[in-house]
Amino acid sequence: MKEIFRILITSFFLISCASSSKTENGNYTEKIDNLNINYTVRGKGPIMLIGHPSSGKIGYEMTLKPLEEKFTMVYYDSRGTGKSETPKKIEDYTPANSVKEIELLREKLGAKKIWLFGHSDQSAIALQYAVEYPNNVSGIILSGTSYTGSQNESIERRRISENKRIKESTWFAKVIEDWDYMNANNTTVDKNGNDISTARTKWWTYNEETAQKVIPVVKEITKAGRRKPIGNNYYQETPEERQKYLEFQKKFKDLKTKILIINGKYDTNNLPEFTTELHFRLPNSKLVIIDNAGHFPWIEQREQTFNEINKWLRD
Repeated sequence: MKEIFRILITSFFLISCASSSKTENGNYTEKIDNLNINYTVRGKGPIMLIGHPSSGKIGYEMTLKPLEEKFTMVYYDSRGTGKSETPKKIEDYTPANSVKEIELLREKLGAKKIWLFGHSDQSAIALQYAVEYPNNVSGIILSGTSYTGSQNESIERRRISENKRIKESTWFAKVIEDWDYMNANNTTVDKNGNDISTARTKWWTYNEETAQKVIPVVKEITKAGRRKPIGNNYYQETPEERQKYLEFQKKFKDLKTKILIINGKYDTNNLPEFTTELHFRLPNSKLVIIDNAGHFPWIEQREQTFNEINKWLRD
């Protein structure tokens, strides 16, 4: 009887070690929603998940290291990105499946509650997750985000933002000129032979100095692998999917999750007035606007951004 008891105890210990090992620092691949999903664990503390539906995890691994002092950071490659498996159908790239991915990863990690870092498109997924699973979220950090309108409204906002920045910045006006030239001539060099291949990346940043901080990160993202096409088709958000998200936004007023919104003042894709509107819609949120930064404030103005994050965490 004692021998059987020892075997049971030993088996329980081995099972416990196996399950806890998934949150030890290292690289893992787990079957999630019938797809092999790759993720990396670094740091110590409460679990915080961070990935991106179209660019994966490498950019965040490179730039969010200060958070590893306070959190067990789980950087994951969403389906079809980086080292994760590509689904068979283009419909498997929907935001609903991205939310499901987070929940199944949380279960695999054995975490009762998680923190989320949601940047750009992932910010909408993080908020949708919080609406659907409010009891599973301890807190959220959002960046490169704003209150969303229809697809046509988003296009108009971007046009207004571009025109405003063109008037304010000769540097940004040149970025637009280079991007237009690239598209019109299907080239990455201008008429004088200068390399203008980084114009698309610069569009997201504040100026040349901050762009040079972001460009190496974007190159690594491209090298690691962005979201792959399926049957030569790339995923595009449909009007129906946008409408579903607009319905989710109506539920933001009921969210009790503590949220930090930390945006760059010159994020061309997210005008400050719409970021402020998102803040007003989220009752337990704090808004911080970082000056001299665009879509990547924690890269463009690193020290100031992490100081603000640490201050919010202390409060």
